[in-house]
Amino acid sequence: MEHVGIEAVSRGAKKAILCDQSKDAIKIIKKNIEKTHTENQIELYHTTFEQLLNTKIKEKVDFVYIDPPYNTDLAYHAVDLIITNKIMNQKGIIIIETDEEEKVMNSLKELNIDIINQRKYGRVHLIILKEMDKNKRKG
Repeated sequence: MEHVGIEAVSRGAKKAILCDQSKDAIKIIKKNIEKTHTENQIELYHTTFEQLLNTKIKEKVDFVYIDPPYNTDLAYHAVDLIITNKIMNQKGIIIIETDEEEKVMNSLKELNIDIINQRKYGRVHLIILKEMDKNKRKG
């Protein structure tokens, strides 16, 4: 996932916030950040996504890219925390990478989101969504 954040910064994004709970992954990500000279634009956290979403993000964001381990329900939990913690800008976009599109789509039905688009690249599915307009919200 870090490659998406690094690529975004290299293409003009002002900032990227990345996290991973694996010590080995953090080492690799740090090396890639150094190689691309993006240290000033990337915040890297060695933590869980829950801790990141609950305590580390202090500003509204435009894009969130979620690449959870496949065959988990972590995408649902991440989107739920993003909405609960009001992390997104009004027009913010969330992208979920998965190989279980149907399972993820079914779980997302419970949340106040609008699916904007879906794409398939080989075995990978990208689900592009945003928080539902306040006037259309469920419950």
